[in-house]
Amino acid sequence: MELFNRKETAAILGVSITTLDKMRENKKIGYYQSCPGGKVQFTRKHIEQYWERIESEPREKYARKPKKAKLIF
Repeated sequence: MELFNRKETAAILGVSITTLDKMRENKKIGYYQSCPGGKVQFTRKHIEQYWERIESEPREKYARKPKKAKLIF
């Protein structure tokens, strides 16, 4: 099993380490940590599951609602 550190995982995902830490805190991506305060590591499966989840989420939930059109005569 290949393990990636925070810096490597952030680079793979194209985000900053701070953003990756926030994603981890919000339980948006899985990770391994042997003890509290210990080294945080990610597997390829964690990364792939994250990508699958964000690709399957409906975007409409986050999109702006269109303004109602006004009819002009």
